[in-house]
Amino acid sequence: MKKLKIAIYDFTDCEGCEVKLCSIKEKLVDLVESFDIVNWRLAQDACLDGPYDAAIIEGTPVTEHEVALLKELREKSALIIALGACASIAGIPGIMNRSERKKWYDKIYGKGYKPAGIDALPLSAYIKVDHMIHGCPIDEDELVRTLEELRAGKTPCYRGYSVCFECKQAGNPCRLLNKEICFGPITQGGCKAVCVSAGSPCYGCFGYREEGNIEGLVRILRGFATPAEIRAHLTMFFNQIPEYKAAFDNALKKKVVRKVKP
Repeated sequence: MKKLKIAIYDFTDCEGCEVKLCSIKEKLVDLVESFDIVNWRLAQDACLDGPYDAAIIEGTPVTEHEVALLKELREKSALIIALGACASIAGIPGIMNRSERKKWYDKIYGKGYKPAGIDALPLSAYIKVDHMIHGCPIDEDELVRTLEELRAGKTPCYRGYSVCFECKQAGNPCRLLNKEICFGPITQGGCKAVCVSAGSPCYGCFGYREEGNIEGLVRILRGFATPAEIRAHLTMFFNQIPEYKAAFDNALKKKVVRKVKP
């Protein structure tokens, strides 16, 4: 069987997701028998040009050069796979809004500094992305599952459930019932509810689940959290996803009807 030509690229990020890629060890060795990794800066000296059967890209482009390279990779690759939250939803780099950048440039670098960087946006802001391996960092099993589907000649698919399902499996008490903010109901499963199991809320690093009910979640959150608190939670991983922000804004604008006990 012909090996698939794979390229692995990284833009601006912490490279934690590529470390996760290396951490699957024996499984990676087994999977590599089906792949020909022809371009991977972190793991090899010789890097071949496309075309590629798939390009796996970590990080978010924050320079014009990176944006140009991303568009070039789209032209050369049959599939583009976003690796991690920075690539799929802009991640931590996307927390800062454009309006705040100048203030921090002046404070950190001085008023004469001329930045080369641009806004941190997900890959999908510039090109079509065929699949996203979500997470900050990614989960090794999700990575292996995606690679196995590629090996089988399939386009990778997403989990058909939210983080809430995995919370139930882990025996976690529901944060919403305890009047604590959590985005688990609208977030794709696959993370094994690791954050909630450790006592943290779900911020949605595994990306929005298509069947997620944002309006319903906001209605519940408004019962114990202010709009400002909800928006602050939203900015952790959804700050650069306009359609999600718009859905939250529309839900937050609706009047909250509180039932009065007889």
